[in-house]
Amino acid sequence: MDRVVKIKLAVVLIYLAVIIGFFYEEQFLPENINFYIYDEMAFIIAIFSLGIVAGAGIYNLAFYFYIHNKHYLYYALAQFSIVALMINMEALFIQPFHNIYNFEATLFYIDISQVFALIFSLLFLQSFLNLYNIEKINKLIKIVIYIAIFDLIFTLIFDHAIIVKFVPSFIWVLLILSEAHRLIEKKDIPFYFLSIGWYVVLLVTIIKFLYPLFTDGGNSSAYPLLHIAFALESTLISFALSYKFKLVENEQKKQQTLLLQQSRLASMGEMISIIAHQWRQPLNFLSFSFMHIKRSCNNDEDALLTIKEANEQLQYMSTTIENFRNFYNPSKEKNKFDIEESCRTTLKILSPTLEPAKIKIDIEIKENFSFYANSNEFQQVILNIVNNAKDILIERKVENPKIEITIDRPKITITDNGGGIAKEHIDRIFEPYFSTKQDSDGIGLYISKTIIENEMGGKLSVVTDSDGCSFIIELMET
Repeated sequence: MDRVVKIKLAVVLIYLAVIIGFFYEEQFLPENINFYIYDEMAFIIAIFSLGIVAGAGIYNLAFYFYIHNKHYLYYALAQFSIVALMINMEALFIQPFHNIYNFEATLFYIDISQVFALIFSLLFLQSFLNLYNIEKINKLIKIVIYIAIFDLIFTLIFDHAIIVKFVPSFIWVLLILSEAHRLIEKKDIPFYFLSIGWYVVLLVTIIKFLYPLFTDGGNSSAYPLLHIAFALESTLISFALSYKFKLVENEQKKQQTLLLQQSRLASMGEMISIIAHQWRQPLNFLSFSFMHIKRSCNNDEDALLTIKEANEQLQYMSTTIENFRNFYNPSKEKNKFDIEESCRTTLKILSPTLEPAKIKIDIEIKENFSFYANSNEFQQVILNIVNNAKDILIERKVENPKIEITIDRPKITITDNGGGIAKEHIDRIFEPYFSTKQDSDGIGLYISKTIIENEMGGKLSVVTDSDGCSFIIELMET
C-alpha cells in the first residue's frame, strides 16, 4: 500500500472517529427522524426510479444465469440491496409511502441494507477493476471489504451499523474510484460511465445536505433526488458493464485471430522445413555431379559457363528455401535487426509473384536504422502490406504498376500507385475480417497493425488519395 492510499484511509478513519466521538448519540434521538412529503409528481418519479433500479437488478441477474459471470451477480445483488434500502427509507421517512407500505421499517433494516449494498458494490468493483490488472486497487478493495464485513457483524450484534451510519457507502466507493483514476493509465468508456454513475450519487447527496430547499424537515414537501440518482447510476453502470464485456469479448476474438494466424505460419514453417530437408540431398547430389562434369569437360568454356550458371541456380534454390524456412519460423525471440536487410529479404520471397505481374518495386534509403524486436514478425508486416498492394495493382490492371519502400528513420513508408482506398472503407481497413478483395480472409492488415502496435510498440497508419495509398510504419526507438 503506497503513501497516498494510507493518507486517504487515515483521513476517512479520523473523520469516522470524530463523528462517533461527538455525534454518536444524536444519530439515535427520535427527534432527529424527519418526515418528508412527496406530492403526486414526486411520488410518481420515486416509483419510476425504484422500478429502474429493480429492473437493473433483474437484468443483471438474468445475465448472470445466462453467462455465469460473477460481475453481473455482484451488481444485481448490490441493486437489490439498494432497492431494499430505498423501500425502508420510504416506509420510515416519506409520505405517502409511510401509510402505503404494510410493514414497520426500522433503522436496523436501513443499516443492514446499506451494509449489504456496500459489500456487493465492493465485490462488483473488485471484479470489474480486475479487468484493468491493477493489483494495488485490488488490495485496497479487500481492506474496505473487511471493514464492511466488520460493520455487518457489528450491525447484527448491536442492531445498528457503526461504519456506514457515519461514513456513507458512496465515500468508500469513491475512495476506490479515486485510486482507480490515479492508477489506471488506459481508461476506456465503460470506466468513465462507472465513475459518472457514482459521482452522480455523491453530487446528489451533497445537494441534499447543503441545500435545505430540497429536503426541508418537518412535514415539508421534498423531491426524490436520491431516487433519481440511484436510477441514473443503475442505468450508467449497467451500460458500462455490458459495454466493457463487449470490449473484452472483442479483444478475445482478436487474440484468437492472431493465434490462428500464428498457428498457420507455424504449420507452414513445419511444412517448409520438411521440404527443405527433402531438397537438401538432391541439391547436394547435383552439386557434386556438376563438380565431376567440370573435371571432365577439358576446360571447355561453354561447358564451364553452363556449369557455373547451374551452380548459381542451385545456390539460389538453397537460399530461397532457407529464407522461407526462417521467415515462417514461429520463434518469438527478439533481436536487433537491420530494417533495410529485412525488407530486401522479404522482397526476395515475394519476387516470384511480383515479376510475372511486371510490378516494379524499389527501395529508397534516406536513413537506414536497426530495431530491437522479432525480425520475422516485422517481415510478416512488410509481406502483408506489399502483398496487399500487389493484389490491388493486379485487380485494377494498373498501367506501369509500382511499389516503393522508403526507409527514413524511424519510418518505413510503403507506397503504391493502385488508385487508393475508397473513403467509405478507409476507417475499417485495419478491422479483422474486413476486405474489399474477393477470396480474402481480411486479417492481413489487422495482423500487421497488431504486430506493429502491440508487439513492437510502434504505429501503423495509412494515407490515401486518387493516385494510390501509403502505409506508414513508425518504430519508436528506445
